[in-house]
Amino acid sequence: MKLDEYLKSNNTTRYEVAKISGISESSFKNLLLQDVSNYAGRFYRAIGLALGKTGGQVYDEITADENTVFNFLGKHHIHDKERVTELLDYMLYFKKHDIDVTSVSFNIFENEIASGDISGDENDVLKVIDNLIENFKTMKENVESGNLPTLEKMD
Repeated sequence: MKLDEYLKSNNTTRYEVAKISGISESSFKNLLLQDVSNYAGRFYRAIGLALGKTGGQVYDEITADENTVFNFLGKHHIHDKERVTELLDYMLYFKKHDIDVTSVSFNIFENEIASGDISGDENDVLKVIDNLIENFKTMKENVESGNLPTLEKMD
């Protein structure tokens, strides 16, 4: 979601946020040139101050459209608290380490449903979530061991 769209959906403007938070209008103009997921934390906090929200809430709301994992969970109405919590814990870990995992593709799953290879029922969806959790677990282990992929390894 674009910044102005987000502010409009919250019945406010850049001017109002700038006035309340002390962020200059020129700083907001610079923000418009950046991807919303790359804003510095102080901008999320400033917007949150004007909206009565935390910076984290603003970040989650403004980037939700770009987060394919959240979109998948919402689309398939995943209510398994344990799995969702574990998945979100991994996502927070990666976010803290500046590793973007929000654009994971679920195309193969969607294509298998479209072709009739699977039904896409709750069991199928939970298998996808379990696979994603396992992949995130392996990625975390690799990050912690310093075994990150290099261009040579990616061939």
